[in-house]
This record gives sequence, C-alpha cells and structure tokens, in this order.
Amino acid sequence: LMVGWYRSRVRVLEERPFQCYKCLRFGHMAVVCQSEIGLGGHCFRVDHVARGCTAEVRCLVCQNQGSESD
Repeated sequence: LMVGWYRSRVRVLEERPFQCYKCLRFGHMAVVCQSEIGLGGHCFRVDHVARGCTAEVRCLVCQNQGSESD
C-alpha cells in the first residue's frame, strides 16, 4: 500500500465476534440482547451504564477470581 511516497505493509485483521454492550457477552449486539440485567463496562455494576459513570474502574476477571478488582 502506498501512502504518499511511502510504501507500507498491510495485514488483514481477523474477524472478531460482536460483543453486546449491555450484558458484555459475545455473539450478539445490545439491540437484540435478551438479558434481563445490564452490566456497566466501566465498573461492572448491575444495571449500570458505562457512559457518564464516575465510579472507579474495576476488573471483572479479577473480581471473579477473588483478587483485588480495582
């Protein structure tokens, strides 16, 4: 691929599955999500939206393993 006067190598990225921004599961989008609860992707609190969230960031993986999650 030529960008201006420079030749650049390009590699195609692998396709990734859709991720729902409501329940954070893969394979569907929030528009068609059938989950009863939503998880905020910032602090992972139930029925909480990440946009405008002022809570501290938490790690869901660490929280599930019983480690410090912040």
